[in-house]
Amino acid sequence: MPGKVNPTQPKRSHDRAQVMANDVASVLAARRLPGDERLQALIIFNVTHSITIMTDGCTNFRKFLVEGTKPNLKKINEYVERSLMLVTALSPVIGYDKASKIAHYAMDNDLTLKAAALKLAFVTEAEFDPL
Repeated sequence: MPGKVNPTQPKRSHDRAQVMANDVASVLAARRLPGDERLQALIIFNVTHSITIMTDGCTNFRKFLVEGTKPNLKKINEYVERSLMLVTALSPVIGYDKASKIAHYAMDNDLTLKAAALKLAFVTEAEFDPL
């Protein structure tokens, strides 16, 4: 599909599956451990293998996903302005009931919290911005 982006780094499900399998094998070996040095070797191998898998996964995640990523500040600002949970900052100033009305009004009318608060006239722009 044109333009498709495969999220290979965040998934890494095969890494998780192998680490869990190593854990299961190590637990089963530990139950039968007394007197069997081969099982000790299995446990040591599985633990070090799991550490290597997780280390490589974290390194690749950092290298191929996190490094070079730049925040889309315009989109972040839009999400913050539309986040209904931020209405809690208004509660101490205007009270819970009015803050709740602002949140519901913003959601019902597809507005930002600021636009809803100003439209309902519960706060002024000068009061809203610092909050």
